[in-house]
Amino acid sequence: MFSCRKGHSTIAARARANGGAIINTITALVLFGLIVLGVWWVIKTTGEAGQQYTDAMINTSHKASALKCQINMRTIWQSLQMYAISNGSFPASQQELMNWCGSTRLFRCDEPNVPQYVYIPGQTGDMAADNILLFEPVPVHNGRCNVLYLNGQIELLPPEELKRAIEATLARLKQRQR
Repeated sequence: MFSCRKGHSTIAARARANGGAIINTITALVLFGLIVLGVWWVIKTTGEAGQQYTDAMINTSHKASALKCQINMRTIWQSLQMYAISNGSFPASQQELMNWCGSTRLFRCDEPNVPQYVYIPGQTGDMAADNILLFEPVPVHNGRCNVLYLNGQIELLPPEELKRAIEATLARLKQRQR
């Protein structure tokens, strides 16, 4: 009887040991799976955060460039006002305006390979406030161009709107010259 119990006890112990091994294996697989899932989530989140950070830095750089151009145009506007007070009219050419301002750096965006701003001469302070005095000829700020109006307002315009505004300004200039 003792031997039977011992044999029975051994079989039960083996069954419990095998069952325990299966449970231990399943537990280990679940645990490692959760660890792998956690690592994957951290990597994915870090990658997305890195991309968002990079995008934010690029957008900030573009906004800073557009703001720098607007500051340049504000400075040019102030120089135009001083010129008009001193001489009774705006400069007759872009070169005359650049000489008055004393710096050709004011007339160029910091973005690479961008041409100088374009000045539209022949205007007076009593013309339409939405006439364009100065503009960027190339859309460098998210597909837009900075524009300086006769009233001193500065705005970013898409190329189509800029073209229409320039045509309207030139048409008003022609009417005035007649």
